[in-house]
Amino acid sequence: MDNLEYLFAANVFVWGGIFYYLFRIKKYQQSLQNDLNLIKEAIKKGSQSE
Repeated sequence: MDNLEYLFAANVFVWGGIFYYLFRIKKYQQSLQNDLNLIKEAIKKGSQSE
């Protein structure tokens, strides 16, 4: 029972890593969504010009 501090620290570290990973994926998904919206607008403007 002397190593509970290490177990707690490891648990915090792992969960912190998981949340950081999820945060990064969310930012990447938002970036892809913005790119997709730009492509859709470009296609819409291109089809209106013709």
